[in-house]
Amino acid sequence: MDQVIARARALLQTSQETKAMELLAPEVAKHQDNPRLLEVFGECLLEANDVESAYNVLEKAVSLDPEGAQGVDKFLYLGQIIGGADGIGYVNIALSKLQDQLQKVVDNLGSDDTVLVELAKLYPSLEDLAGHLIKKLNQGIFAEIEVWMTDLCMEPEAEEQCDKLISHSLSLDESNPEALSLLASIRISQQKNDEAREALLRSWELFQERKAALEQEAKDAHDASLEYVELVQPLLGLARFAIELEMYDTAPSIAAAVSEINDNALDAFYYEALSHLLRAKQIYGEANPGSVPKDSDYREIELEEVKASTDENVQSSLHEARSGLTQGYRVLNSAAAEAMDPDVAGQVSELLTALGGPIMADLLPEKRNDDDDDDGWEDEIESGEE
Repeated sequence: MDQVIARARALLQTSQETKAMELLAPEVAKHQDNPRLLEVFGECLLEANDVESAYNVLEKAVSLDPEGAQGVDKFLYLGQIIGGADGIGYVNIALSKLQDQLQKVVDNLGSDDTVLVELAKLYPSLEDLAGHLIKKLNQGIFAEIEVWMTDLCMEPEAEEQCDKLISHSLSLDESNPEALSLLASIRISQQKNDEAREALLRSWELFQERKAALEQEAKDAHDASLEYVELVQPLLGLARFAIELEMYDTAPSIAAAVSEINDNALDAFYYEALSHLLRAKQIYGEANPGSVPKDSDYREIELEEVKASTDENVQSSLHEARSGLTQGYRVLNSAAAEAMDPDVAGQVSELLTALGGPIMADLLPEKRNDDDDDDGWEDEIESGEE
């Protein structure tokens, strides 16, 4: 059974959830009272976007292991599916168990915990095992913050709870870029924009360091890791926060980092273009305050008016926006288009049309320099004549 679960988790790590389910299904049919088996099967169903079935499987797993003695992932997943106060209740069970396990590892007293004993086989050093537990703790903390900022945002204690949770996360790892990005989001919601910008810049700095380290690892291993690919979503979130904070110099750099990881990430090109477009409106609005709509700001200035500007900085920003949208156009007309968010795709198409359509020269393949093949031909002739 342990080997089957391990193989299924390995398949999940490589996004092969269908194969993992095929492997697990016969075992689940025979062992419906095994919470560890149900937990990983529920995870597979989630990855396959079968949320209803995942909920039923995970709920049964929780009923069989209500204290999380055989694993906490089922509580984290179930909490995120349910949301609200009930969802937080499930997440808190996981957080409490993980915190207890982390303390045992710190005190080197985990020999009586079955889960820790199993994890120790995968993470032989106490430092690595502690790092794994901290990562899981942050997963739960971030999920709970998300609930407080969405489902429970109107509750009077929501702000206090978010502050408490993010402080706990940073106490576990003050150099976690995801935590700092989430801190920026919290500060945005609290309208503490200066603090939000500070957190965002620190997060971006740490993300760049992580990206560079993972690229070096990929170079050494001749293949990109799953962790490297997983940078895409948190970086997209960071780019979105940068735009909200009017950090129009920073947002395109973050978006560019995403496109380096995945050059078919439509959202990255959209955020890059949107940032340049808003920068153009900002510059135009500062020079022409009368163009700013009443009871609004520069972001609501009509694009046609901005396009007519003779300001070089405005035109440069508009050109950069069009260039980014042109790359979005490339993605929309590629095989990757099926996976696109239709709303983002619509925005890309609409903005690109408003800016004059794609820059066709940017879509042409790079011209091959045939001269490279001819390097040294003169030496070869001279050598032959000798």
